[in-house]
Amino acid sequence: MVDQEHFSPQSHPTATPQAVPPRHSRFRSLVRLLLFGGVPLAVVVLILTAIFSGGSSESEVLVNDRPHTIQLDVLNGTGEAKLAQRLTDYLRSRGFDVVEMGNYAGELENTLVIDRTGNREAAVRVAQSLGIPEEKVVQKIDKTLYLDASVYIGKDYRTLAPFK
Repeated sequence: MVDQEHFSPQSHPTATPQAVPPRHSRFRSLVRLLLFGGVPLAVVVLILTAIFSGGSSESEVLVNDRPHTIQLDVLNGTGEAKLAQRLTDYLRSRGFDVVEMGNYAGELENTLVIDRTGNREAAVRVAQSLGIPEEKVVQKIDKTLYLDASVYIGKDYRTLAPFK
């Protein structure tokens, strides 16, 4: 046993005191690692994703050779509460610009996706995102709405992607 009063590292070359770093020192090391390692890595990943993603997403179409985010409204034609909000949240999470939501004046059996501008591709992209077949997209142009498409939720909403 070593006498603590007479112990010194110089008197015992094989004994080395172990310094335990203070807790705040370990925290600072972790912060430095995240700042100087994690943040630059995240920036590089974001840049590479933007470069190699092809530039277009499901919620964009070309209008006059420029990317345009699809704008639409969502109306609930089921009589059940909160469906327009749930569908809006789903579409927004996928990059669509839902500019209005509300209730349809009546009840609908089937969900409709309506082309409002004559750009059928925009309405088809909305339909595809919801799991609606392309042949179910209808055209009813109304340029006074300033929308690319409209979604009217029908009683078949449980078959749509966000409700499965």
